Formats: sequence, C-alpha cells, structure tokens
Amino acid sequence: MNGPTGVLIGAGKGVIRSMIVNGDLKSEVIPVDIAINGLILIPYHNSRVEKRPLQIPVYNLTVADQKKRTWRWVMDVGRDLGKKYPFEAGLWYPDGNMTSNKLYHTFCCVMFMWLPAYFIDFLLLIFGQRRFMIRVQNKISVGLEVLQFFTTRQWDFKSTHFEQIYNDINQDDKKNFKINTDDVDDYEYLKISMLGGRQYVMKEPLTSLPKARIQLKFLFMLDRICKTLILGSLAYWLSSKVGLIDFVRSNFEILQK
Repeated sequence: MNGPTGVLIGAGKGVIRSMIVNGDLKSEVIPVDIAINGLILIPYHNSRVEKRPLQIPVYNLTVADQKKRTWRWVMDVGRDLGKKYPFEAGLWYPDGNMTSNKLYHTFCCVMFMWLPAYFIDFLLLIFGQRRFMIRVQNKISVGLEVLQFFTTRQWDFKSTHFEQIYNDINQDDKKNFKINTDDVDDYEYLKISMLGGRQYVMKEPLTSLPKARIQLKFLFMLDRICKTLILGSLAYWLSSKVGLIDFVRSNFEILQK
C-alpha cells in the first residue's frame, strides 16, 4: 500500500481526496520487476570484474529522461483508469484533486477526508459496528506526508554506472533480466498496477468489475446531487444575507401587480 500503488488504490476507493503535488515535475516511477532484475545483475556484474574499484560504486536505477512522465500525467491516467476499472464499494466517487497549495490542500483534507471519516465512525458507533475510518485516515495522512516529499521536488539521479552494466552483459542476459525501460508502455504499466492492486491487494476479482461499474455510476449520481444541494444551499444563504432574495421577491410582486 506504500508508494504510487497505494495512492492509486486510495484514490480509486474515493478515500484520498487531495494530494500536494507539483504536477509539472517529472515522476520517478519504475516497474518493480525491473528493479529486482537490477538487484540481481549488480552483484553478478561486480563478481566478474578483474579489478575492484577503490571506492564502493553507487548504482541508481532510474527511468530514462526521455521516458519520464510528469506527476500530472500519472495522476490523470490513474484517475482515468480508476473509472474504467473501478474498485468495489468505494467510499465516494473517485474525483480527488492534486494541488501545490498547502492551505487549499488542508481545507480539502478537513472537509472531504477527516469530517466524513468522523461522521462514518460516529454512525458505526451508533449501530454498534467496529470503527475504522479514523484509523484509515491516519495511515493515509502519514503515507501522503512521506510521498509529498518526492512529489514536490525535482530529482536528478545519475545512472551511468548502471547503464554500463547493461552495455556489458550479453544478449541472453539482457533478455532474461530486463532492465531497460525504453520499451515499457507507461499507460499499460499503470493499468496493470491498478488491476494488480485491485486483485492482489484488495482481493477483488476481475469478475466483479460489472458490479463495480454500476456502483460507480450510483456514486457519481450521489456525488453530483450532494454537491448541487450543498452549493445551492450556500448560494441561497449568501443571497439571503446580502438581501438578493428579498430584492427579487419584491420585484416579482411588483410585476404581478
């Protein structure tokens, strides 16, 4: 549940409603099997060198610069995939937003994450059920705080040592231990990450997708109805405070006469 996969799951479930992200910065996200292949190849390569270096080499396994996607692209594609392959029984419709404004993020967290969590736990307490939403929100807050350290900074990792390994190994090793990200389909990769999180983390089989899509449509309607009622009530209250409603009512009565 840590890292980008946890964010995809949390956003897809409608639990994460806001994140502090600089959407213009490039992400550093790489398939885990490529990272594992790298961990296998590094000691293998070092064991074959004739002369050990005086200093311990540092290997950074990174995505090629021309392949790096912005965080905005990652979040937009994740939101799109979350609607195409929805999770079962989400807390709310998955339409959270990303922002670099901490004040706005705090407002969204309080209004759309913490208050609903307290309300749901209050209802669970009334009905004698086990409360869990506050505990979930605490975990999410810690995870987002850790992740935002990476989503609000530009990173420039040099991977020259690791690239040298790729150049030195033979064609069979390149085929068996894939470490080159040039031919990775980014959209397909995020799609597999989403479906993998759905199946293996949340234990939701693909056969439940039709039911989940129906639930998503219901949550969409509920979300729009609630937002319309809230915004309409707020507009009515503000109009009453500034006297706009009385002004319209008096003009309407004059026209009737």
